[in-house]
Amino acid sequence: MTIQWDIDDAVDDIAASRIVRFYPTYVAKLTGLPLSDVFERLLKLAKDGKLQLRWEIRCPRDGCARTVEIVDCMPSLSDIVMECACGEDIDVTGELVFPVFEVCRDYKERLVQQAGQGGKKKHPMANLLQM
Repeated sequence: MTIQWDIDDAVDDIAASRIVRFYPTYVAKLTGLPLSDVFERLLKLAKDGKLQLRWEIRCPRDGCARTVEIVDCMPSLSDIVMECACGEDIDVTGELVFPVFEVCRDYKERLVQQAGQGGKKKHPMANLLQM
């Protein structure tokens, strides 16, 4: 359970920042957890609607490594050719496609709203506990 919480905390920190998208390796580095555990949890958060899984296609040319395109679903890799801003024609293969996550707008807004309220959620039983 602690692994899940550590990953969730890292995602909340990312959501509260100006980071637009991030790689699973970034969360693994932040938490010190195995990439496989991080990726599995990020997929669960995407399924729950907190994150969106997207796919980044990169240029393979030495010295370039630009992001050519970011797509919402894993592309079918048969006969896809794209052009990079460096002028390179790219035959898209699996080695050029990377998972990248974005924090969903609704979740980010919710965290910002909570931070504006002191960052703490009021427990529904709080009034009874004060009696």
